[in-house]
Amino acid sequence: MDKTEEKRSSKLPSILFFCRDCQKIVPDPKKIGNKYIYKCNLCDGKNVVFGTKKSILNYFRIKESSL
Repeated sequence: MDKTEEKRSSKLPSILFFCRDCQKIVPDPKKIGNKYIYKCNLCDGKNVVFGTKKSILNYFRIKESSL
């Protein structure tokens, strides 16, 4: 692995999944079908959104200390 490949992989944003029903970060949601629909493992809701860590924290007004 080149140093440039290592730099690229280290700069990739981390993706978080957030359940709007139970208002919690979902560690490993279950994908439903071929679309971008995910099911929450905690409450079995289908209202799971995903985004970068920064965007999820900003949009839903979650404090980073609560993760």
